[in-house]
Amino acid sequence: MNSVRAIVCSLCIFAGAILVPTRAAATPTASAAPMAVTLQGIIQPANDDTLAFTPNGNAVFFDRSSGSRKAIMVSRKMNGQWSKPAVASFSGRWFDQDPLVAPNGKYMLFDSDRPVTQRSKPLVQNYFNNGNPAPGSNIWKVERTAVGWGSPVWLGPVVNSDVFVDFASVATDNTLYFIRWDKQARVMHLWRSQYRDGKYLTPVRARVGDPAISTHDPTVAPDQSFIVFDYGKVKGGLGRLCIAFREGNHWGAPVDLGDIVNRDLPRGSHLAPDGHTVFFTGQSGVWRLALHPWLQRYKRETNTGL
Repeated sequence: MNSVRAIVCSLCIFAGAILVPTRAAATPTASAAPMAVTLQGIIQPANDDTLAFTPNGNAVFFDRSSGSRKAIMVSRKMNGQWSKPAVASFSGRWFDQDPLVAPNGKYMLFDSDRPVTQRSKPLVQNYFNNGNPAPGSNIWKVERTAVGWGSPVWLGPVVNSDVFVDFASVATDNTLYFIRWDKQARVMHLWRSQYRDGKYLTPVRARVGDPAISTHDPTVAPDQSFIVFDYGKVKGGLGRLCIAFREGNHWGAPVDLGDIVNRDLPRGSHLAPDGHTVFFTGQSGVWRLALHPWLQRYKRETNTGL
């Protein structure tokens, strides 16, 4: 196990030690088997995770671990073939991970421990690794330009209010979802910040699931009609992959995606450009899961147009 994965596992073990085992509601009539993803062999199962595709599907970003560092990689599909991954133009120096391409493809968000000012130091947190220092995380934005990608910009103190603000997901209206450690409750919570007049508003807890249970790695539908995330605890993992549906002004109860989906300890989910397929990382590699069974079941039960 490399040191980067050791950090992740330390978080898993810490979370598991303090939470009561909980499973979301089961869905015996909805199921699907995830399919392994290699992208013609460019993905390294032991080192790569959190795939994020551009809207046209012709470029993919992901993070790759190497020793104690992580960098964001990019590969492009040309003439039906995926190119050899290269370090993204805005990455390579700091501990960068969890890239996300906005639904409109005009910008990306990612996590980094990089200094937030020219005179500050890299972010460090000691929440998970038995109190030992480990890379912190804030969310950064990089915009698409005519020739590639611009320079990363810190998302600011309204969102980045702690040394561990992590794993962004964005809706079509630019509403931002992310996770942040709750020091008092000692769990990970999911937060939501609306975007108005060119700035993010004060985040509020998204209130997905039981507040006493950790919620990790969200990926929200472009219209915010559903959200996929890790929930609860499992031995050696961040939780079980679940889905929740928007019901008026609140989220419905988390629905467990089942043992077949969860057998590889999934984490790091991102929706594909089609809006109904999710990519996630497990212990043995990257996987693709069609959400149709759960979306169709919810549509039948609620008579919605989801």
